[in-house]
Amino acid sequence: MIILLIALFAILAFVANMMITNRGIRIVTTVIMFVGLIASVVGVAANMNSHYGMKEVTTTTKKQIYTAGTASQGFGLLLYQGVGTNGAENVYVYRATDNAKKTTVAKPNLNTSSSMSNISGNKAYKITKTTRYVYKNATMRLMFGIGGNNHQLKNKHVIYQVPSTWVALTTTQAKSLQSKMTPKTDAEKQALAQQQAQLATLAKTDPDKAAQLQVAAVKKVLNIK
Repeated sequence: MIILLIALFAILAFVANMMITNRGIRIVTTVIMFVGLIASVVGVAANMNSHYGMKEVTTTTKKQIYTAGTASQGFGLLLYQGVGTNGAENVYVYRATDNAKKTTVAKPNLNTSSSMSNISGNKAYKITKTTRYVYKNATMRLMFGIGGNNHQLKNKHVIYQVPSTWVALTTTQAKSLQSKMTPKTDAEKQALAQQQAQLATLAKTDPDKAAQLQVAAVKKVLNIK
């Protein structure tokens, strides 16, 4: 609609300037048409640059995620690794479903930021907050919607919620974990066997507690607070 108004104001300004013989009426009419033309052009520019006539609408989705590790680990694992020159954003690795054979690799982009937070319970979640520009009302959509920018993405923020039965590790930490937790002496091997037997027994009655103990051991080995 706004494009039609621009064309209409331009045509009427030309016609008024050429066809109206009364000088006073011609000037007033031409000025009004030019004012309308300028206002329409400014409106288009404001809509394109500052989303004039639009408002921000944020939607939130919550989805459970599953460990990037194996089920035999007994605890959940979320992997991440910084990307870019300053490492401000991370790539996250997890499984989208409980029985997924392959892990999901969530990569950031220019409109997406991410963070992690601790939660209670024993399930991990991916919270996605998406903010889009939508037209305030039908009139604004009719005026400027020809550009196809309704529901245009502004930004997206993803929060990975990690419970105490999970541990978040960088890919580098995960690669070094096995070697660091492998016993070197016979005494260490015997102690590890006893710990594993105790954890297996505990897991039958209190799997969350068993997972928390394993997470604590991993953090201790990797010096994670």
